Order: sequence, then structure tokens, then C-alpha cells
Amino acid sequence: MEQVLKQILDELKEMKTDVNELKEMKTDMAEMKTDMVEMKTDMVEMKTDMNELKEGQHRLEVGQARLQKNLIESLGSYTEKIVDHVENKTEVLNKRVYRVESEIERLSRQ
Repeated sequence: MEQVLKQILDELKEMKTDVNELKEMKTDMAEMKTDMVEMKTDMVEMKTDMNELKEGQHRLEVGQARLQKNLIESLGSYTEKIVDHVENKTEVLNKRVYRVESEIERLSRQ
């Protein structure tokens, strides 16, 4: 009988150990669940950040395209202004040269 009680006691101790291990496993599982929730939250934040980066990149690309277009248009406008300025100065210079040539011609006839 004593041996049976000892065997039952040993089994109870073993069961207690098993219960303690199960409690530890439950704690570990709870920690894992918490970690998974944190990871999910981090992934949502990363996805949001990624979307913001994509939107920012798109805005930069649109801005760059607009800048290039404006630059080309501005260069065309400035080129036209330069050409007009040179043509005006050339016209004025040609008028002066004509007057000088006319004056030289008049003086050579005298």
C-alpha cells in the first residue's frame, strides 16, 4: 500500500511539473501573441510609411517634369528675347552705318 501511495505521489508530482510546464507554455504563448500584435502594428506603420514615400516620390517626379517643361519654355522665351534684342541692336547699327556711308558718299561728291 505504501508503495502504491508513493507511486501516486510521484505521479502527482509529475502532474504538478506538467501543469507548471503548461503554465509556462501558456505564458510563452501569451508573449508570442503580444509580439505578433506588435509586429502587425509595426507592419501597418511600415506600409503607411511606404505609401507616403511612394506619394512623395510621385510628387517629386511630377514637380521635376513640370520644372523641365518650364525650363524648356523659359529657355525658348529667353532665346527669343535675345534674338529680338540682337536684331534691334543690329538694325540700329545698320542705320548708323548707312548714315555714315551716306555722309561719306556726299562728302566724296563735293
